[in-house]
Amino acid sequence: MQVSVIKTTEPKNISIPAAMAIGGAAGLGLRYAIPVYKPEMDYFVFNKSDVMKEDNVNAVKRNVIEKAQVLLKKDKENEVLKLFIRKAKAETAQQLKTVETAINKAPQEIRAGVKAMVEDLAAQMKASENITIANIKNAAKQARPYSHFILPGAALGALVGYAYNVVGTISED
Repeated sequence: MQVSVIKTTEPKNISIPAAMAIGGAAGLGLRYAIPVYKPEMDYFVFNKSDVMKEDNVNAVKRNVIEKAQVLLKKDKENEVLKLFIRKAKAETAQQLKTVETAINKAPQEIRAGVKAMVEDLAAQMKASENITIANIKNAAKQARPYSHFILPGAALGALVGYAYNVVGTISED
């Protein structure tokens, strides 16, 4: 039987707990880095993500129309506001076609004003949709359990640390 002398420079297997800590931290980081997909969002908000998004977009549209109506009450002769409100409130294709015809027959500055207001409304509605989706995704990430990310990360770190120790011991022989 062979006897080996213990050297004072031999590693004390500190790498396994350190690797576990690093793996757990990486797992915690992945909790926030992994993207949220529609099924997870729907699970988190009880299949209401589309309804919430649509409600917020419609609220923005109503708010813009109400502001335009208040401005129209102050300036009753403003053709841009009249045509914009008619276009925004059009419910059927026939009503929309009638409003579009009236806009096309209007002078250039009125058409440009209506176009600018419609583009502003579309930008506000898109921003509302994006903000709603981002809020739902962030809330879903916050609802993810810590243990589902930290424990596998720590276990993988321990496995890597153990493998490093074994490979390091083998390479010394």
